[in-house]
Amino acid sequence: MVEVGTNENKSAQMIKAKNIRVLLLDDDKFTLEFVGDMLLELGVAEVIRAENGEQGLAILAGLSSQPDILICDLSMPEMDGVGFLMHLGMQGYVGKIILISGAQQHLLSGMDMYSSKLGLIPLGTLIKPIARNEMASIINRFCQT
Repeated sequence: MVEVGTNENKSAQMIKAKNIRVLLLDDDKFTLEFVGDMLLELGVAEVIRAENGEQGLAILAGLSSQPDILICDLSMPEMDGVGFLMHLGMQGYVGKIILISGAQQHLLSGMDMYSSKLGLIPLGTLIKPIARNEMASIINRFCQT
């Protein structure tokens, strides 16, 4: 008989073993905290938070190595997720991304395809509010590559 939570524990151990760093961009402070804490609970080693694309670009410029995953909201003030992704593409960034938004799924899917054309590597899309099991599934797929 399998104990409840056993799969989640194995998943967290696998994620911890990868020592994953995430840059999380969202203008909503609640979402930054909620999703950031969720990622840490799932086993992510480090979550770096940014409130918009401009702040995200500044953080990336100051890091000695790029994060393993960027999680980016599409709708943010100053520089939204689309502008942020365009800048990354123009800079030749080849990292993995997860797109999040309160928008409809077809809009997220379109942005997922657009990010591929920019040279980015989409891992998936999530609609807010973010479900823990959906985030875990995407992070687990990343760990298995």
